[in-house]
Amino acid sequence: MASATLYSVSYDLSHLLLGGIASVFPDPLRAWISNGNVITGLAVLIFAALLLAASMLNTILLIWWERKLLGRFMDRRGAMHVGYAGLLQNFADGFKLFRKTTVQPREADALGFFTGPTAYMVTSMILFGVLPISSGWNSGALPLSLLLALAIFSFAPLFIFVSAWSSNNKYSLMGGMRSAAQMIAYEVPLLLAVVAVVIVAGSFDLTTIVYEQQNYWFWGPLFVALVVFVAGMLAEMERIPFDLPEAEAELVEGWNTEYGGMLFAFFMLADYLRSLIGSILVVLLFLGGWTMPSWVPSAATSFPLAGIFWFMLKTYLVFAVFVWIRAALPRVRTDQLLRVGWNRMIPLSLLAVFLAAALVTVKCVPVFGCLPSPGI
Repeated sequence: MASATLYSVSYDLSHLLLGGIASVFPDPLRAWISNGNVITGLAVLIFAALLLAASMLNTILLIWWERKLLGRFMDRRGAMHVGYAGLLQNFADGFKLFRKTTVQPREADALGFFTGPTAYMVTSMILFGVLPISSGWNSGALPLSLLLALAIFSFAPLFIFVSAWSSNNKYSLMGGMRSAAQMIAYEVPLLLAVVAVVIVAGSFDLTTIVYEQQNYWFWGPLFVALVVFVAGMLAEMERIPFDLPEAEAELVEGWNTEYGGMLFAFFMLADYLRSLIGSILVVLLFLGGWTMPSWVPSAATSFPLAGIFWFMLKTYLVFAVFVWIRAALPRVRTDQLLRVGWNRMIPLSLLAVFLAAALVTVKCVPVFGCLPSPGI
């Protein structure tokens, strides 16, 4: 996978499989099986299966990682009894949710009740397929991959509100409205922080943004943009201290109060998948992606799958910072949350854009070095 995309591997595998199967059948059927459209369809299915497996595996490991970290922060061990160091605890929880019956409220809107969590889960998984993870696992020729990722990410308030409204529960509706207000308030500064990165990198392509950080990572000269982006991501992911729409520690759990069984599991898996995506975006935009600084020994970057290894290591460390924030800070009130989003984050994000423009003008930053290209 040094130079091929994941979809290319899926296409080659489907071509190989169908070619072997077609050789057994007579000519008319063999020509139909070897048709390019059939091969493309099978490649899409294989790509979706690999994407599902990779996203679910990382999500399960992420939940285990958070449980162990929270255990250490709270001076306890966390999950430890099911499997080695509690590694199988999440599988046990998943089987328990799978066995539970999903009960639909009598007056709920059936279409919205089932479509909301499903669409929330599916869009989060599609977003995972758009993001490049290494030079071998990337989204192919997508010059606007950053805009596409942010556009898909912004669908969440709609699906959350539909799920809350269709439950026919006033508490769920209030939670859905709080969630929509929170996400909209923090999407504006988050997008302005992304503008700062785009000004310096000169591209909306995530792969290009990663390679533009070969001289130095953007977290240093764009530190203000990093702070705004992380705060916006925490609000978009509805993690503590911005988890007010869910209020998962409360008796009535916000907009997903009426959900149980696998529909509730969809929400939880999508939340952690979005946390994984948020960590990946921080790594891509500010921490050099799968690349390493030039002073790192070549032996540390030349072994097989080195790019994926360093990328996932950075991603899990960024998520550890998210967990650290969760363990350290209390939940804020709604008025505090919106005041910070509109009155504090937007001026800081505008400052980040100004600093990015100044960086492009100066081209060189003491300690960090010079830009590899003139930018835009």
